[in-house]
Amino acid sequence: MKKIIIGTLVLLMVISTIAFSADELTVTAQLRHRFEMSNKDFNSGTAFNDVNLLRTRLGVKFAPSDDLFAFVQMQDSRKFGEERGTLADDTLQNGMPDDLDLHQAYFLVKDLFDLPLDVKIGRMEVVYGPQRLIGSVGWHNIGRSFDGFIFKLHFDKFSVDLFNLKEVEASMNGDLGDKNIFGAYADFDLIESHKTQAFLIWQQERPVELLDRYTAGIYAKGNLNGFHHETEFAIQGGAKDNDTTSVSAMMFALNVGYKFKDVGFKPDLTVGVDYLSGDDDPNDNTCKTFDTMYATNHKYYGYMDYFPANMMDLGLMDMHAKVAIKPTAECTMKLAYHMFQANQNYILLDGSESKNFGSEIDLTMKRKYNDHVSFVLGASLFTPGEIFKETMGDKTSTWFYLMTLVNL
Repeated sequence: MKKIIIGTLVLLMVISTIAFSADELTVTAQLRHRFEMSNKDFNSGTAFNDVNLLRTRLGVKFAPSDDLFAFVQMQDSRKFGEERGTLADDTLQNGMPDDLDLHQAYFLVKDLFDLPLDVKIGRMEVVYGPQRLIGSVGWHNIGRSFDGFIFKLHFDKFSVDLFNLKEVEASMNGDLGDKNIFGAYADFDLIESHKTQAFLIWQQERPVELLDRYTAGIYAKGNLNGFHHETEFAIQGGAKDNDTTSVSAMMFALNVGYKFKDVGFKPDLTVGVDYLSGDDDPNDNTCKTFDTMYATNHKYYGYMDYFPANMMDLGLMDMHAKVAIKPTAECTMKLAYHMFQANQNYILLDGSESKNFGSEIDLTMKRKYNDHVSFVLGASLFTPGEIFKETMGDKTSTWFYLMTLVNL
C-alpha cells in the first residue's frame, strides 16, 4: 500500500513539473458521502444501524494528441471510524490507509495504424448494455474495475468490442488458477433513436473444468413519440464445478413506458419484468440458475439489494412499476414498486408451497444544488412474503439514506 501512496505522490509531482496546455490535461475529482440508516434484518426489535460512507476519487486525463488518451484515477473508500485515529499505531491499525487503491489507469489509442481500430489497455471501468451483465456498480462505495484489453472495430453503422478481462492471475505454470473473461459486444446503428446489441461473454477458469461458461444474448432499446422500450435476453451454457455440472440457464427483461413531455412536471411511467431462471432439480447435475455475473444489480432488483443474492437458486420474477417526475428543473423524484416471485416452488415448514419472496417500495429524490453539488435522498421498505418470513424474518425491513456528491 505504501508503494501506491508513493506512486501517487510521484505522479502528482511529475504532473506539476511538466508543462501541459489546458487541452492536454484535465484534473477531475469527486467526493461522495452517504449516510445510511439500515434495519434490514426483518426484526422490529433491532435498532437501526447507522453508517457513514465516504468515497474520494482523484483523476488525471491526458490528451496529448487526437488519437491518444490516457486516464489515471486514484480512489479512497472508507467508513467513518474504521480507522480508530489518524496517528500511526500498528497495534491499533491506526493511520493505515488500507482503502486507497488505483481505481483506473489506462490508455486509449484511436485508429491504430490508420485502421478503424481503437485499442484500450489497463485498469478500467467496463460498462456494456444496461449493466445487467457487466457494469461498474457505481452505487457501491468501491465500485468495480477490471484489468484487461479492449479492441474496438468501428464502422459507420456497426462497431464491435472484443475484450479480454483478467479476473484472477495466479502466476502458475500452465496458467493454472487464472480466470479470464473473453467477450464481444456488437452495436448496430440501424434505426434512428434505437439501439441494438448482440453479445457473447465467455468465462474460463483454468483448469477449464472449474469454469467454462458462456453467456450469449441480445439487447434493444428505443423511443418514439414519448414511448420507450427496453428488451434484453440471454442464455447461459457450458460447464463448471470440475466439469461435473452443466449449465443451462436464461434471463430476460422487458420494460415499456411513456414520458409525458407536454405536462409541466414531465411524468415518466414504466412497467416491466425481469426474469432470472431457477433450478427445479438441484440434484440433476445441471445448473439452471442464471448468474448475473458482473452486473450492477442495484439498478434493477430493488435498491435494498436483496436480489439476486437471496433467491436461493429458485430463480426470480421481478414485476415492477416505476414513475418519475420533475417538480422543478433541479429536482427529480422517483417511486418504484417491485413484486418479487420465485420461479420454482419453495416448500414451507408446514409442507405447503410458495413462490412469494415479498415486495419492495423505493422512493428517491435527487436535488441539484449547483453545478458541483447534488443531493440524493432515499427511503425503502420491504414487506416479506411467505419465503422470506421463514428464511429471513416476518417484519418489514426498512432503509434510509442521504447522499451528497461533490464534483470538482
